[in-house]
Amino acid sequence: MKNPFELFGLEPNFLLNVQELSQKLRSMLQAVHPDRFASASDQEQLAAMQKTTQINDAYGILKSPVRRAQALLQLKTGIDGTGEVTVKEPMFLMQQLELREELESLANKKDMNGLMDFAEQVESMENKQIASINKFFDQNELETDKILAEIHKLQFLRKTLIDIEVAEEKILG
Repeated sequence: MKNPFELFGLEPNFLLNVQELSQKLRSMLQAVHPDRFASASDQEQLAAMQKTTQINDAYGILKSPVRRAQALLQLKTGIDGTGEVTVKEPMFLMQQLELREELESLANKKDMNGLMDFAEQVESMENKQIASINKFFDQNELETDKILAEIHKLQFLRKTLIDIEVAEEKILG
């Protein structure tokens, strides 16, 4: 796939303006929308469909902090950050267990208010993690092992937020 930052005309930075990204997406999709090529040749229609897919794929990467960090790491270092990484920090491992236990407890109690408060807590942790990753990318010498570990921590927090949404949906029926 083409560099998603380049495709959207953005500097390869970890922090992005999501609103600006969404506006660029709409503009780019309008220009290549398959309906605009309804009377064009089959080859032009196929090219428009392929470009639309390419734009949507790049947007998916740039919109997700985890996937954006992985793409940026690949771009800057050539290292594929999508593989499994084991974080061996005891504090992080303990935090994972505690968050999982709290989520399970709130879900079993069907405590919607507690889940909403818990989601805010995890979102705050996610924001701090994003700031931490950004600091690593701002360094002149990239510490790839540390960046990979930080991306893994962010993945865990994202998964926890998704699991909170699932628990909320189950409670709401």
